[in-house]
Amino acid sequence: MTKIIDVSEYQPNIDYAKVKAAGIGGAILRCGYTGWGSSHSLNADKRFEAHYAGFQAAGVPVGAYYYSTADTVDFAKKEAEFVQSLLKGKRFELPIYYDLENNERQGKLSKALLTEIADTFCSAMEDAGYFVGVYANTSWFTNKLDHAALAEKYTIWLADYRGSNADRTLRRDIWQYSSTGSVNGINGNVDVNECYRDFPSIIKAAGLNGCGKEAPAPKPEAASYTVKAGDSWWSIAAAQLGDGTRYAELAAYNGKKPADTIYAGQVLKLPVKTASAARTYTVKAGDSWWSIATSQLGDGTRYAELAKLNGKTAASVIHPGDVIKLP
Repeated sequence: MTKIIDVSEYQPNIDYAKVKAAGIGGAILRCGYTGWGSSHSLNADKRFEAHYAGFQAAGVPVGAYYYSTADTVDFAKKEAEFVQSLLKGKRFELPIYYDLENNERQGKLSKALLTEIADTFCSAMEDAGYFVGVYANTSWFTNKLDHAALAEKYTIWLADYRGSNADRTLRRDIWQYSSTGSVNGINGNVDVNECYRDFPSIIKAAGLNGCGKEAPAPKPEAASYTVKAGDSWWSIAAAQLGDGTRYAELAAYNGKKPADTIYAGQVLKLPVKTASAARTYTVKAGDSWWSIATSQLGDGTRYAELAKLNGKTAASVIHPGDVIKLP
């Protein structure tokens, strides 16, 4: 269970770092609302952008909600388009919720129509790549919305402030249990909630809410080798794979057997080159950079390379017991 809050322009000044330090694991921000007067206007919350930036900077996962007064399916579509414009270019680790509680415009609608309005908005948001749900109180989910139908398709955020007498039967992922909570970093009352699902993991894994899935790393192009005169399975494995004992693997990788003859000009596929373990050499009495390069690398002229690999110069003195890295 994670404690989260929801805020709007009614909490204008928030110390986001203090909120996080207070143990708040997420914030659902009002992105906007539809007016319920005659204009029925679509409005952005005045503090949405500031709250989004502040919580993001503090490392607090955020979601969003939109207060609806839609009373027709067509207007629900308009609200969905407007919300998408408000959310564009942002990342939300928590769901996007459709807030249904306006008694003036929605209270007298039939349960079937209001449920269809909710479904229309949520479906449009899902089509746009968002993880969405519905917010309402217990009374509305019981009497004005088909809770069971919506809960089958979307996440549910339920408000019930009755404490120990709050409804425990209706399915919900978030329970808003008080509108008079107190959180350090916020002046005055704030809505407080319990969240019962790991939404950040779910949403990120699905690549929703602007949290695009990371593109898989491109597969390396298959390596190949063109056989030269005098080559053998062993010599090719030694030169190309770094280990001659992988000759049988190399043959099998090409659908052959080690006894099969290979010919100059033949193209062989090469398996992944095995990373070799770091090689070292312990200096003995009388050793020099030249002698070690000769005995261990097969080429005394690589003495300067050997010294450089060990952070030395060819003039640096080495002593018995020193451990030298080998290329």
